[in-house]
Amino acid sequence: MRSPSRHLLVALLVALVLPSAARARRTLHPGDHNPAVRVLQRALRLHPDGVFGPGTKRAVKRFQRSHHLHADGIVGSATWSALARRGSAARAGGSRGSAVRLLQRRLGIAVDGVFGPGTKRAVKRFQRAHGLTADGVAGPATWSALGLRGHHPLLKRGGSGHVLGGAFGVIATGIAAANRIARFPYRYGGGHRSFHDSGYDCSGSVSYVLHAMGALSRPLDSSALMHYGAPGPGRWVTVYATPGHAFMMIRGRRFDTSAQWQGGSRWSIYDRSSAGYVVRHPPGL
Repeated sequence: MRSPSRHLLVALLVALVLPSAARARRTLHPGDHNPAVRVLQRALRLHPDGVFGPGTKRAVKRFQRSHHLHADGIVGSATWSALARRGSAARAGGSRGSAVRLLQRRLGIAVDGVFGPGTKRAVKRFQRAHGLTADGVAGPATWSALGLRGHHPLLKRGGSGHVLGGAFGVIATGIAAANRIARFPYRYGGGHRSFHDSGYDCSGSVSYVLHAMGALSRPLDSSALMHYGAPGPGRWVTVYATPGHAFMMIRGRRFDTSAQWQGGSRWSIYDRSSAGYVVRHPPGL
């Protein structure tokens, strides 16, 4: 696997350090001078001097206009989110070629290295036949069902027809999913009948994020998560489970329903003891 580009790493950093409420506290204005401005400038492909000057403001406004945002030159949560999404797609073409061709060969379809509509239909047919969620996304569960172990990129057909791939794309997708439900209310049993619910309990929250990453085909309770995936901590994603509770770490940041009492979000900057928990991780992550 080739090393992720600088722009994708910046986008991942944006997604990691600025989810939900944290983004709102880090709104940037012209005249600001701090490390967050350098993150912004790198994401905009500007010289990162850390000063939010006129040139940076013009670049922000151009970016906002091109992404149908209010072009006020102020970097709030909507602008940070759009920057993270663009970074996730920065290596859109990176998974064309060998990974897509391998997928196509395993599916028994024409091999052209392009994840087009026909490949998506073939993936969905395969997923239905193997009891997986038929979303047309080739994630860890689909790769495993194809008989291919180890790390393989998450492949899907994007709205622009591009292929999104690579471990960092998977992580960014998971972070975005976690952000979507970070402030949903806690509800016992929530997220177990369906991944899409009005409230989520601890294991329902973890299941939702894993599913978004393409690493889980059906919701699991905390006891089932004790046997999920591969043993031990993952490189980027780790699941902790007991019969009574489950939480996860994504790139060193905790996603846990028990954190909601602190500030209303499942995200927490604080660690917690893992004593008594079974430690698992999605294969390849």
